[in-house]
Amino acid sequence: MKAMDKLIAKIDKKLERFDPIWQAEHGTGGQRTRYYDKTGVAKWREWRGVKDTLYDYTQWLNNLSSMVQMVASAPASCLKGFWEYRWMGSYLGTFMFIDRLFEGYRGYELRTAHTNMHAIVQSLTKRIALVLSNDKRLGGGPRSDDFLPFDEVLPPLFLTGFKELIPFPLQTLPEFIICDVDQHIEPYYIDVAESFGLAADVCSRCAAETGVAIDDAFPIIGKAFLTTNMPCNASECTSMIQRRRVALPDFPVTLAMIHNEPGAHPYSTQMLKDAIAFVEKEYGIKYDWDELFKYARLMNEQNTIELEKWDYFKTPYSALVGIAETLYRLYSWASVNGTDPYFNKVDRRVIEIMRRAYEEKYQPFGGKTRHRAFLWGPSAVYYTDFPTWTQNCWGINIVLNMDSTMGHNMIDTEDPDQAIQDLALFSEKATMRHHAVGGWENVNALWEWAKNFDCDMVLFNDNIACKGMLGVHALMEEQARELGFHFIFVEHDLEDCRTVSRQDMRNCVNKYMSVVLNEKPLDPTIVEFDDSMAY
Repeated sequence: MKAMDKLIAKIDKKLERFDPIWQAEHGTGGQRTRYYDKTGVAKWREWRGVKDTLYDYTQWLNNLSSMVQMVASAPASCLKGFWEYRWMGSYLGTFMFIDRLFEGYRGYELRTAHTNMHAIVQSLTKRIALVLSNDKRLGGGPRSDDFLPFDEVLPPLFLTGFKELIPFPLQTLPEFIICDVDQHIEPYYIDVAESFGLAADVCSRCAAETGVAIDDAFPIIGKAFLTTNMPCNASECTSMIQRRRVALPDFPVTLAMIHNEPGAHPYSTQMLKDAIAFVEKEYGIKYDWDELFKYARLMNEQNTIELEKWDYFKTPYSALVGIAETLYRLYSWASVNGTDPYFNKVDRRVIEIMRRAYEEKYQPFGGKTRHRAFLWGPSAVYYTDFPTWTQNCWGINIVLNMDSTMGHNMIDTEDPDQAIQDLALFSEKATMRHHAVGGWENVNALWEWAKNFDCDMVLFNDNIACKGMLGVHALMEEQARELGFHFIFVEHDLEDCRTVSRQDMRNCVNKYMSVVLNEKPLDPTIVEFDDSMAY
């Protein structure tokens, strides 16, 4: 083995000039050198050394295999889906999307990243095949009425007590996930919504969901629909349009926004009970608490592992970093939420890698991290690889994202009364919810989080159309100065890349790093470039 390692080391040394990291260090190129101008299409795969390049390519094949299995399991339904739905075509960009996510990744961080990403791909491809083969728009299927569609921000865990049903977040396929892959898909649906009279200053996520509904681009599944006011009041307006176009009996699960108040939690608990009663009535079935407890144990294990991950995030030796951490947590919590045992296997595998990396005092990205940042506020989903860019360009390692702190409380697995209360708290701390529109006390918790994770920098996502965060800018900047944090507002429009481009977002960081901190980029080729035509 030692002889093989020596041989590989010699090959790596001979070919190091093809490594974009080496090129950036020696002024002969960098990450952007590989791309066709304005696009996300690379001329060749990133050279990462023999071992890492081979591993990266095998994972590409692994994801391809999942895509092939999806089509093979439901070929007619997939073909109909491509014909019927604009958003289906955007999934063809998945491979370029993944390659872009993990640029600059090597060693342990590359392995945890791909392990997490393949879990998402495997889950998502199965869901696409299952939904399309039962979509009533496409002719329906044997399980069309067994689905329980619900709003994407509601955690599916509390619905697992209906063992005869398939809980499914309705917005996952046409809106929640695909906008991460393709920056150009949601503007179409936003324009559809605005052409019907929706104001142009509405949050682009709410506008896009409205446009999907008006465009009849939601799959039609199930016998009833659960809507919600989460993550913000604008979502309730979205739900009104959805319930008209989906045309199913619906129940609005309106949870308390400022949930720290004494009466809020009992109210939210009752709302979940009422939602369960609604589903029982519409589907003619009874809720099974033992079934819930089974899946709650899976979620409890995931959250237990998540808390251990956080211990490693607080050190320089975490093998799970940046977007690989964020995207997995978002998907595994918001869309899976304890309902798939495979994600527990993935978490066990990842935490073992993290333990090993910590024991070896392994530093990701070759130890080139200059700043440890906490990312606060809902991120721009049209620029999912933004954390990858901050590391590769400026050495800013985003160690944790606000959305990763979603409901991490444990669920009681014996007492139904306690379990439903735990689930209410769990739901109140959902995606983009707790720290963004949960009241000033929760927003202001930012500083404690940043301090606990040994961050010297905060990147504050400034969604320009978010009404919930208006008015906090001056307060945040003032506190950052008082507490000694580097603080950068990153303007974006969540799902509309036309308002604030990716380069505009990068410039928010570029200006601070070059003018305020007087630092030089690690890779000059990615300071300013045109990726307006990229996925």
